[in-house]
Amino acid sequence: MNEFTMIREHGPAPTPLSDEVLAKARADLLAEIHATTRTKTGRPSRLRRRTTIIAAAAAAVAVVAGVIANEGTRTPKSPSPTHEAPVLIKFHMPTLPPELNPVPSGVTEPGFTAEPGWLAAVYRDAENKPGEQMSTIYVVASSSQPGGDGAQTTYAGKPAVVEKIDQKEPAYRAVTLSWERSPGQWIKLTGSGRFADEHTVRSLAGTLVDTDKRLSLDISVAPAGWELHAFKDAAQDGAGAVTSLRDPRNPDRTIHVSTMLGLVPNYGRAVEGGPRDAIPVSVNGRQGDLVQIPGKRWMLQAPLPDGRAFQLQVPADFTQRQVIELAEGVS
Repeated sequence: MNEFTMIREHGPAPTPLSDEVLAKARADLLAEIHATTRTKTGRPSRLRRRTTIIAAAAAAVAVVAGVIANEGTRTPKSPSPTHEAPVLIKFHMPTLPPELNPVPSGVTEPGFTAEPGWLAAVYRDAENKPGEQMSTIYVVASSSQPGGDGAQTTYAGKPAVVEKIDQKEPAYRAVTLSWERSPGQWIKLTGSGRFADEHTVRSLAGTLVDTDKRLSLDISVAPAGWELHAFKDAAQDGAGAVTSLRDPRNPDRTIHVSTMLGLVPNYGRAVEGGPRDAIPVSVNGRQGDLVQIPGKRWMLQAPLPDGRAFQLQVPADFTQRQVIELAEGVS
């Protein structure tokens, strides 16, 4: 058992892959391709040939499909919307889980991951020694009582549950303490490796404090009623962060934002089914590119103030003005 297994135990069952999930995977792939095609001088090299990549991933996306299109021109047709353009309102990203204060010696500052119903802070070994189980701490916050079997107990005078795993082959040890920390906020704190001890986990729970930090890729505008669907932290270079929102009444309708090291050259040629015409747009005063994939989605790329860039994917029935408004809410 490894940390991906532990995350799966804290999260919901996987859902079938949709076009939007594959689109998000394409966005991640575009970001990776753009990062690897930069020269030592920092100048991006041109993408010249068509490449299709399919890979497997155990955690969030089971299939990654990306298309880099060859040369040519194609005029996009108007999308065929199946929904009315939604009303956009101010969107508040979920509050992060309480943080450990102080952070225990030998582990990193927290990284964050999320799926529907929960948001987790993950503290990992600063040095992972080969052949040894990684020692990690997970602080998972949810608005409903987490499932799972365990021994009934108390913590801070409240009902709680303790679950223990002691697996021999492969070796994996973990202890989880679950309780309702405040009305409507359930915490599931798991220690693995050297933290897999009930006394240690209870001590760590006692150091939790509320935080005013926010996720590293924020969206401040969204359709009314939509919710956070998934989040993945960026790599150390700042690329690869992903934030996804979805309509809970129609889970196939999603909005994806992902960070890249910089703008993708010839964006209209790089998107799905390209080459396509790219429309120059202004996003918070910075030049970006908007591409329409008829009947499927809008795709937009624009710079961030820190020099990176982001890619936004939006269902086809949104208006062009709404896509730009969504993009101006990315930070």
